[in-house]
Amino acid sequence: MPVGRPDPMTASESSHLRRMLLDNPGTVTHLLETLTGEPIFADVVRQYSIRASSDNGLGVTVGHPMTQRMAVLRGRTTDLPYLFAESRFLPERLPELAQVQLDRTNDPIGRVLVAHGLKTVRQALPQPGPVGSEALSVMAGLSSELVWSRAYRLIIDELPVFAIREWFFRSVLEVLDREARS
Repeated sequence: MPVGRPDPMTASESSHLRRMLLDNPGTVTHLLETLTGEPIFADVVRQYSIRASSDNGLGVTVGHPMTQRMAVLRGRTTDLPYLFAESRFLPERLPELAQVQLDRTNDPIGRVLVAHGLKTVRQALPQPGPVGSEALSVMAGLSSELVWSRAYRLIIDELPVFAIREWFFRSVLEVLDREARS
């Protein structure tokens, strides 16, 4: 199996995780906090300015400034990694205080959006491929724990603001398994 490609899940595991994520109208942060019973924080490993490519997913021209953020969402109590997210976003389409919060805190994007009362619409994007080499170096040893991925765009006030790719770790399946047994 290529490095960074999620391990196959059983049909039942995949179906259950997919259904939970698709049926969840809230943020992945809220879903993880509900499932795990612990606060979630974003271990932001890299956040920097980039220029939009032709396939940026946000409808801006090539070369438009945007921000790229790589983070591992972890449990605050257990420090368990639940997912790796690679996000590209347009800071100018966010309120200034939301931009500051994303720049200076370890709050997950979902928590920031909720805190500022921003209503989002999620639109699916094509499935992400393997985790890129830069992300693999950031994850240092966690890539073998990847089990499922998804990609989507977040629309705020009818404008695309975030293009997010998420890779879920085996720890999410373990939480689902514990929940199913209780």
